[in-house]
Amino acid sequence: MKTLVIAMLLMAASLANAQICQTVTGRVLDATTKEGLPGANVRLRGEWQGGASTDAAGQFSLAASAGDTLVISFVGYEEKETIVPPTCMVTVELAEYAMLTEEVVIRAERLIAEEFRAMKADKLQIYTNPAAKADPLLAVNSMPAATTLDESANISLRGSTSQETGIFLNNVPIYDGVRYGQLNGIGTFSIFNTALINNVQVFAGNPPLEYGNTSSGLIALQTDTNIPKKTATQLSLTLASVGASTQVRLQKNSSFSFFSNYQFSGLLRGLNTESLERIKKFGSADAGLYYFSQPSERSSVRVFNYTLRESFTFDFRHPSFQGDFEAGKTRNFTTASFQQRVGKGEFSINQGLSFSSSRFGYSLADIQLQSRDLYTSLNYFRSGRKWDVKGGLSHDNRWQQFTGTLPQYEFAIAPTHPFFSAASATRIALTEGYLYTKYRFTDRWMAGAGLRKNAFAGQGYLSWQANLKWQMTEPFSWLLSAGRYHRTDFARGGDRPTDFFQTDQLSLDGMYQSRKWEGSLAAFAKRTVVSGQWRETWGLEGFAKYQWSHWLVQVSLSSLRSNITEPDGVTYASPFNLSYFGRANLQYKFGHGWTISLFSLFRQGTFHRPVASARFNEQWQVFEPQFMPLSDQQRLPGYFNMSMNVSKLFSLSDKVGMVAFASMDNVTNHVNVRSYAYTFDYQNRKAELFAQRTLFVGCVFNF
Repeated sequence: MKTLVIAMLLMAASLANAQICQTVTGRVLDATTKEGLPGANVRLRGEWQGGASTDAAGQFSLAASAGDTLVISFVGYEEKETIVPPTCMVTVELAEYAMLTEEVVIRAERLIAEEFRAMKADKLQIYTNPAAKADPLLAVNSMPAATTLDESANISLRGSTSQETGIFLNNVPIYDGVRYGQLNGIGTFSIFNTALINNVQVFAGNPPLEYGNTSSGLIALQTDTNIPKKTATQLSLTLASVGASTQVRLQKNSSFSFFSNYQFSGLLRGLNTESLERIKKFGSADAGLYYFSQPSERSSVRVFNYTLRESFTFDFRHPSFQGDFEAGKTRNFTTASFQQRVGKGEFSINQGLSFSSSRFGYSLADIQLQSRDLYTSLNYFRSGRKWDVKGGLSHDNRWQQFTGTLPQYEFAIAPTHPFFSAASATRIALTEGYLYTKYRFTDRWMAGAGLRKNAFAGQGYLSWQANLKWQMTEPFSWLLSAGRYHRTDFARGGDRPTDFFQTDQLSLDGMYQSRKWEGSLAAFAKRTVVSGQWRETWGLEGFAKYQWSHWLVQVSLSSLRSNITEPDGVTYASPFNLSYFGRANLQYKFGHGWTISLFSLFRQGTFHRPVASARFNEQWQVFEPQFMPLSDQQRLPGYFNMSMNVSKLFSLSDKVGMVAFASMDNVTNHVNVRSYAYTFDYQNRKAELFAQRTLFVGCVFNF
């Protein structure tokens, strides 16, 4: 009888608790990093159409009672069930789709200078960044150190040109990493598919010497090394593209991934006729294959292949000619990486092979570029209790052939004006060796230093680097870096075949990170010499990020002073001479899977050279402009762009999820002047604008 009474009392207490507890709250975390997962789906078992989504910190609230079973899922992570305890408060850790660590140890080649980087973004951060548009390079463009001036995927870091920024995929240099590239190399999007990217590490100023041929800033991308337990497929539909990707587990220790996208212009142009009036058409088809294998617990193999075919046409305007500018490209590259652990060390081989063929045409101009890149590196990493050492050799062999018909005069490009034919072939062969060592004095102090030397061919040079890091407190650290760096690249304009950069840099970065707050403060100085031209840059950079409940706020502001001195001694302000360059991001998660984001970029206007006068050329019946001196260049109006993104996460079934989104670029339709286009006689001019208000919608299915 006593037992029955106790049982009844316990049951009554349980029922009372269930009646009192009407809402369950909790947090969903990444099992490895212990960071909150924003956008994870939480629902009651058997009710797959309802549920809630976690906020920016991974927190959620759901109508439920003690004893109910919750099903928690997130794209790329294993689904998990948990029973609501009497407290109605839960914390759930989700693990990525991967093989168990006791079965196999999966890791990419270790980066010895990783602790000296300035910033890092993983796959989740790229997807949830409204300014990134799910593009890894555009995600870098939204970071505080980015100073890109032209709304492109060509990344400028801390006042250096995009030509000086090194981009590496699986430790292999990618020299042409953009879509819809123009003659100057500027492109709209990157060629990297985020679904296959594990993380992006950004060295804003001083690039690590284990990567060669990089003078100012480096972006290192690594592909995923997870082996899924089950096949994961993603389909995407947007106004301008159709895409699919899938990842399958082949055996116990290997996986295969495939993705393909087709882009078209009709729907996007039809919905944005005014803002895209000068874009007549564009289209592309690309595909990628990725194979990862772990033959043993101490070795791994990664092979990636990418193929692209693209074309676009836009309205080309010049005082002497108006018509179509047509461009097209075919591109293929392959990277292969092998890592093998030997005792306390690790040996790696990285191989890259790339081919591309591009064509550009307007008026009578017809330009063709053929390129071929072959890269090989051998590296050895040795880790100890206090010391880490990494060294290696690399050979970078690049070839480019130019053939075409060009206008004889820049001011006369109509079909009735003179043109000439030209052809050239240029080869760059760089063989370099490097050695870098890192020493941990205490748990709070760490130093690194290295040398990199070229051999056999080209201009002789020695690159060096030194880093010092102080972990002042658990969340706060200081990083002091200095060095001299070199880069050789094909020239973009001018009569010279190649550009050789030498850059001296000094930077001090302070970084703070806690559960809710993240911030940084940096001061830097650099001097770059290229083709007899000197460019000196000084800058300050600040960044703050705060996450609380359903809100995320992020603000950054930079100020740069940058001057160029020509070989003849003339000095003038560079395009990166900007008193302010700022970004702000506001994100709010609400309801069942809703997210709204606002991202704004604002900066001082860059410079242009006005036309002082124009004389009529009797022979060619065209006006020839005389520009004002560089020292008298004028600023363009200030730049401001606010973009908005709204997305909703749906659970279509126990196995299928969908994210629908709508975004609008330049919400306020702000007039941002890119340059000026002059009339035939140069008496009047009209502003050439950056992107006007543009609407974009789409959805992504995951199953």
